[in-house]
Amino acid sequence: MAKQRNPQAEIDWASASVSDGDLTVGLAGDATSDWTDRLEGVIDRLQRSGSGWGAIKVSRKELRVASVAPGSEADLRHFLDSAVLQVNADFAPPEDEGDGDGASEADNEMRAVFRSFADDGETRDEAEPST
Repeated sequence: MAKQRNPQAEIDWASASVSDGDLTVGLAGDATSDWTDRLEGVIDRLQRSGSGWGAIKVSRKELRVASVAPGSEADLRHFLDSAVLQVNADFAPPEDEGDGDGASEADNEMRAVFRSFADDGETRDEAEPST
């Protein structure tokens, strides 16, 4: 089976379960072994002692966090979401593989501004009476 070049995954917070203070939460998307290895590395690098949780185990299907202290839920969510966001960015396709029109970043930004005028024009035309 060929490896996917740009794996992406996210945390399925709806699947979260807690037992004796240990959190288990699923991963949705394509969490390949390369992706999970990178996530482990990011977590290890960012993890600080004194946080409101213990060791974090990563598999292709889920994350397990030991000893989550009550009140640290929001901080843990931010930490895990940030780590996943970083890994997804690391595996994102290069920007030049976008829509293939060869436009520069400046051209793309100007195009977005010009296209936003369409929304402004519609509301302005509706607000102004015709003469």
